[in-house]
Amino acid sequence: MVMTLRDVSRHTGLHWATVKAIDRRRLRKNLPSVSCLRRLRYLGIDEVSLKRRHRYLTLVVDLRTGRIVYVGEGRGERSLSSFFKRLRRLKVPLKAVSLDMWRPYAKAIRAHFPHIALVYDAFHILAEYSRMLDALRTQEYTRLKGPMKKIIKGTRFLLLQGQEKLSISAKKKLQTLLRLNRNLFIAYLLKEELRRLWRFQSREEAERFFFDWIRKALNSGIGKLVKLATRLLRHAEGILNYFRYPISTAMVEGINNKIKVIKRKAYGYRDVEYFKLKIYNLHLSRYSLLR
Repeated sequence: MVMTLRDVSRHTGLHWATVKAIDRRRLRKNLPSVSCLRRLRYLGIDEVSLKRRHRYLTLVVDLRTGRIVYVGEGRGERSLSSFFKRLRRLKVPLKAVSLDMWRPYAKAIRAHFPHIALVYDAFHILAEYSRMLDALRTQEYTRLKGPMKKIIKGTRFLLLQGQEKLSISAKKKLQTLLRLNRNLFIAYLLKEELRRLWRFQSREEAERFFFDWIRKALNSGIGKLVKLATRLLRHAEGILNYFRYPISTAMVEGINNKIKVIKRKAYGYRDVEYFKLKIYNLHLSRYSLLR
């Protein structure tokens, strides 16, 4: 059941501000305790958009329980530092953290847990590759003229989707495009190859595959692909750490989607602290008050 503060106010006869104050006190009682934090071993980190103009909240989730254990404002190093400083003070024996390749997050973790395993999430890596591939498609479209330009137009979906999801007619159109454009052909094939990385059973096999893939990408001569491959090479340890700690931010993404639904139904939250309390309580709420 989902009710707004105004709904409850009308139902109870209380002023909406009183209802909000009561709800705020209830929510504060369920913040993560010290004993909860001391049980943490595997964490997932991601951000959720708070408002337009690039305002974010950073979410930290206990990957064993699905509980949100920290909500920080922004997505910089500061948004996480206080949390990891507290965990270090509590001597929490963290083992691994799953995150994207956003440098400020890694810096905040390393400042307090220098030896912890960072596991760079597969979904974010493939999403970054897709953005590069789409930018390459746009570049090729701008560069070319005549019939080739028409063939590239409208092929974004074909290039970004997995080949197994395409219809027969879509596959034929994709094959025509790839046959006629070398850069897109190479970038697309390497995208499909990269998707195989996380299917290996051992780190040794994955490592051989990964560095062979990097070599092919660096030798492609395609500027955007070389730049991305160089970045992946810098993060090789974190990417391959998946084969020691097979964790991901998928759970955080699911929670992120729930937060977006709550925010949309409430037409956004002007009171950020109240919104953060709502997020902390997501794992408990069978019903929720909106605003």
